[in-house]
Amino acid sequence: MNFRRFLFLALMLLTLQVQAIDFIATNVYTVGNSTIVQDEQWVLAGIAATDGTFENDLNIMTGNPLLLNGRYEGNVTGAASIEASLNGVCERNLRLFAGTVRINGAITGNLMAMADTIIISTNAVIEGDVLLLANSIVQEGSIEGDVKISATRIVTLAGIIGGNSSIHSQEIILSAEARFSGDLSYKAPKNIYPDEGIVGGELKRIYPPSLLSPNRLYKIGIWFAAAFLVGVPFITLFPMTTAMASQLIRRSPWKCLIIGILASGALPIFGIMCISSLIGVPLGALLLASWAVMVYLSRIITGLVIGTLILRGNGSSIGKVLGAMALGLALIYASTVQPAIGVPVQMMVLWLGMGSFILALIEKRRLILQ
Repeated sequence: MNFRRFLFLALMLLTLQVQAIDFIATNVYTVGNSTIVQDEQWVLAGIAATDGTFENDLNIMTGNPLLLNGRYEGNVTGAASIEASLNGVCERNLRLFAGTVRINGAITGNLMAMADTIIISTNAVIEGDVLLLANSIVQEGSIEGDVKISATRIVTLAGIIGGNSSIHSQEIILSAEARFSGDLSYKAPKNIYPDEGIVGGELKRIYPPSLLSPNRLYKIGIWFAAAFLVGVPFITLFPMTTAMASQLIRRSPWKCLIIGILASGALPIFGIMCISSLIGVPLGALLLASWAVMVYLSRIITGLVIGTLILRGNGSSIGKVLGAMALGLALIYASTVQPAIGVPVQMMVLWLGMGSFILALIEKRRLILQ
C-alpha cells in the first residue's frame, strides 16, 4: 500500500510539473509590462516582445528581433534570426543566439552568446562569467566574473572586467577606459600594449603552435586514425545508409548543403533550450548527442565521396570502399594544417555530410514503410 501511495503521489507531482509548462506557437507573442508569468514558457513566435515579469524559465525562438525588456527570475534561452537584445533584468543565466546580440540591461548570473556581432553596452552589468563567440565583439559595460571571448575579426574592449580574461581574435583594441582587475591572456597576430593601470593582473600573449610542428602533425594523425577506426564499423554495419548518403551528396549537393546548415545550427540551439528545463533534459541530451554523432559521421560520409571521386575505380568491394574513405579522410584532415583552408573545408564537409545523413535516414524510413 505504501508503494502504491508513493507511486500515486509521484504521478501527481509529475502531472503538476507538466502543467506548469506552457508550450506556445504563435505569430505574435507579447507580454505587457504589468503581466506576471508564473509558468515555464516554451515559445515559438514570428514576433516576440516580453515586458512583464517571468517567475520561471523562458525558452523562446523567433524569426524576427527578440526584445527582452522585462524581469526574468529564471533562466532565459533565446534565439532570433536577426537580433536579440536584453534591456531588462535577468536574475539567473542568459543564453542568446542571433545575428546580433545586444546587452543593455543587468544579468545576475552567467552570459553565453553566439552571434555575428555582440555588443555589451555601457549600461550593461553582468555579475557572473561571460562566454562570447562572434565575428566582432564590443564590450563597454561592467563584468564582474571571468570572460572568455573568441572572435574571428575584431574585439573592442572599453569596459570593466573584474575577473580573469581570455581573448582570441585577429585584432584586439583596448580603449583607455578599459579596466581589467584580473589577468589578461590573449591570442592574436600582433602584440597589444595597454596603457599603465589598465591591466591589474598579468598580461600574457599565447602564441599559436607552428603549423608544421611535430606535435600538431601528430594530433592530426591521431584524429585521422580515430575517424578511420570509427568509419570501418560504420560502413560495415550500415552499408545501405552510407551508400544512400553518398549518392545524395553526388546527386543533390545543394539540397544536402541547405539541410546540413539548418540542422547544424538548429539542433544544438534547441538542445540547449531543452536542457535548461528539468522536464526537457532527456530530450535535450538526446538532441545534443545526435548532433555530435552526426558531426563526426559527416566527415566519414564526405570523405568516402571525395575518395570515390578521386579513385574512380570500378567495383564495390569492402576493401575499395574503405580505401576510398581513407583517402578522403586523409585529404580532409590534411587541410587542417592550414587554418585558412581547413576551416571552410571543415564547414563544407560538416554541412554536406550532416545534410546527406539526415536525408538518407528519411529516405530509408520511407522505403521501409513501403
